Amino acid sequence: ASEKYRNNANMEADNGYLYATSLHWSLTQFTPASMEVFPVNVYERIFTIFVMFGALVFFSSFLSSITNEVANYRHRRRVRDGNHETLVRFLQENKV
Repeated sequence: ASEKYRNNANMEADNGYLYATSLHWSLTQFTPASMEVFPVNVYERIFTIFVMFGALVFFSSFLSSITNEVANYRHRRRVRDGNHETLVRFLQENKV
């Protein structure tokens, strides 16, 4: 596979570059990154991999904070609804 890649790319690709290319490709399969504009050497590819990992961590953190806020909102609403039910029951029992 690496010989075919080397012939198609018209370059001498060492194992490090091929590994970085494989990792880059695999990351683009489950992130919003693409391979249309691509790095041309191992340093650019490694930089791109770090950027994608950073984006993955940032997006996961952002999604986690939104999930946490929704959970907090649901909890506050549940408490408020419970307090409201308690108040209505108290008013009905005391005929207020």
